[in-house]
Parts: sequence; structure tokens; C-alpha cells
Amino acid sequence: MAKIYALYRGEECIADGTLDEIAKKTGLKRSSLKWMKTPSGKRERSSLVCIGEEEQTRKCELCGKAFCTNNPSQKYCSVACRTKAQRIRDREKYREKCYVLFAERPEEDRKRTCVFCGESFIANTPNQKYCSKTCCKRANNKKQARNSVVLLELPYKQHKPKYVSHIVEINAQARAQHKSYGQLQAEKLLARLHEEMNWRD
Repeated sequence: MAKIYALYRGEECIADGTLDEIAKKTGLKRSSLKWMKTPSGKRERSSLVCIGEEEQTRKCELCGKAFCTNNPSQKYCSVACRTKAQRIRDREKYREKCYVLFAERPEEDRKRTCVFCGESFIANTPNQKYCSKTCCKRANNKKQARNSVVLLELPYKQHKPKYVSHIVEINAQARAQHKSYGQLQAEKLLARLHEEMNWRD
């Protein structure tokens, strides 16, 4: 998108057009014309003023109609064409993902190799990996068997033994000695303390 300039000498307009067109008409260099756009160049007697932008003619990518625009990224002549093109793109994406339309593709595009038996087959869905239900079941059974073997090979996790209380046994010993549970435990504690004291001495 080219800009349109007008070259003035004082108040007189000498030439107008793009930089290349003005350079051809006046014989000036393109670098000199660019310098005239700078603040220092505008102080001189000759000045270059931008008077607009040249519209480019393009063809609509959908309907082929010619249109003029200043936007370099514009592809369609109207909002209706842009909306219709977006719908077409969305429909094409849906056609690629749809299983029903996948079956309508040529057999060469749908030709695959079975993951289990290795035979070639024509797929009916995009995610089909096996040639038949039999191969699919056998593959699943093989996976389950492999997983069970892995579980058997894992080390057995031994649980910590539960705490076993000896209160009943100690209480029976205390009754046999005609003592209470507390008396028997106190005697055992005193005996252990005496042994530690004798060991230290």
C-alpha cells in the first residue's frame, strides 16, 4: 500500500504521486525526497506533504469479486463473504473429524495395519487400530495378563505386626502370687532399678 505525496515549492505544487513517481517527474533522488519529510527538511523552501494512501485493488478469495482496500490483510470483499468462508472452514474441520464421512474416503487413505496380527485392513473410523473385534479382544486379554504378571512380580508388602497386649498373662501371674496387677508391676520395676544401681556400682 503506497502513500501519495505532494511536492511543494513555496505555495506552488510541483508534482504529486508516490515517491518513485515524483522522483521521475522532478529528477530528484528518492533519498532527497525522504529527507524532505524530516523536520529539518521541512524548514527548506521545498516541502513534501503526504496527502493520502493509494487503494489497492484485490480479488475476493471467495466470490472473486474485485474490491479496493487500504488494509493489506483484507481477503474478502464484504462481511458476508468473510462469514461464509469461516463457515466453510468449520465445515471442513468437522468433515475431517466425523466418523461417517471418514468411511467415504478412498480405500487407499483408509488402509492400515492391524496392531495385533499385522494384517492390512480398511479402517471405518479414524481411531481404528485392529482389523476385527477378535483381535481387539485378544489384545485386551494380553494386556490384562501382562498387567497381572507385573503385579505378581512386585515385592509383597508386609504389614507391621499388630501390638499384642500381655495384660491377661500378667494379671494371671499376679493372681497366682496372691497379688494385684499393680503390685506385681511395681515389684518388677523396683527389681529392675536395683539391678541397674548394682550394675553401676
